Amino acid sequence: MPTAPASWSVCMTGGTGLLGKGMEETAPADCRIVSLHLRDYPVDDPWATHIRADVRDARAVESVFRAERFDAVVHAAGIGSVDYAESHYAEAYTSNIEGTRNVALQCREAGSHLVYISTNAVFDGRRAPYREDAPVCPVNKYGEMKAQCEALVREIVPSATIVRPILMYGWNHLICRQNPVTWMLGKLMRGEVVHVVNDVRENPLYNRQCGLAIWEILRRRAEGTFHIAGRDVVTRDQFALLVAKVFDQDPALVRPVSSAFFPSIAPRPPDTTFVTERMQQDLGIEPLGLEAGLRDMKQRMQVRV
Repeated sequence: MPTAPASWSVCMTGGTGLLGKGMEETAPADCRIVSLHLRDYPVDDPWATHIRADVRDARAVESVFRAERFDAVVHAAGIGSVDYAESHYAEAYTSNIEGTRNVALQCREAGSHLVYISTNAVFDGRRAPYREDAPVCPVNKYGEMKAQCEALVREIVPSATIVRPILMYGWNHLICRQNPVTWMLGKLMRGEVVHVVNDVRENPLYNRQCGLAIWEILRRRAEGTFHIAGRDVVTRDQFALLVAKVFDQDPALVRPVSSAFFPSIAPRPPDTTFVTERMQQDLGIEPLGLEAGLRDMKQRMQVRV
């Protein structure tokens, strides 16, 4: 099995996102990270070299690849809001489909190992838990686009790796959008009621563990599809109660509601929990318990950037 070089360069598209931060914080000492992102974010970031580039622009992507040879590329860029993708399909299509095609073509040309970041939204939530070989069956346009991207990546770069994370949480860059824990915690710390659904089940994933899993994929140059998830299967209200417990907030502020409580544009799958056997057996990574991930977050509160 081929392995990563002793000193290597990795490109991370959408690098200012939650996954990018988790990868940067868990990166091997001998790895240089180049982070591509669309907006000129003022990121105070000691882990990566930041480059502003639009993956929708084929010439811009080609220019980046000409300037530096990447051993691997982790492609996470693209519109990730389910509701926004539903109501702005053309924009989301260009961001996800065209951006993925541009990155995949350059990876094929350069011989860079491609890791495409997909989603649990490729499933309808009615046949959980899902293994990697389960047929995709999305229920919204975002899931449909991500499934198309998976097929596109496999066609252009057959040796690529498809990674499907699920409900990621952790400390994001302050200039980036919140994730479930930072959203819940912010409301709890302000003494606000937190309405969370009690009819959606997932096994939440700590961003640092997702980073570790992807680094292991890159080290081994593992191919195929991987489901990356945490150990514990919870509903969102159970998730919120554990956040309140770990961060010493008032659990009475957590109010369980059904999904009908939130007006949304796109339908959501009710249960997309993953089977993580391949993550454990092929990567040697045991899924992290939710409380352990939250406690690690709490310990890192003072070192956010």
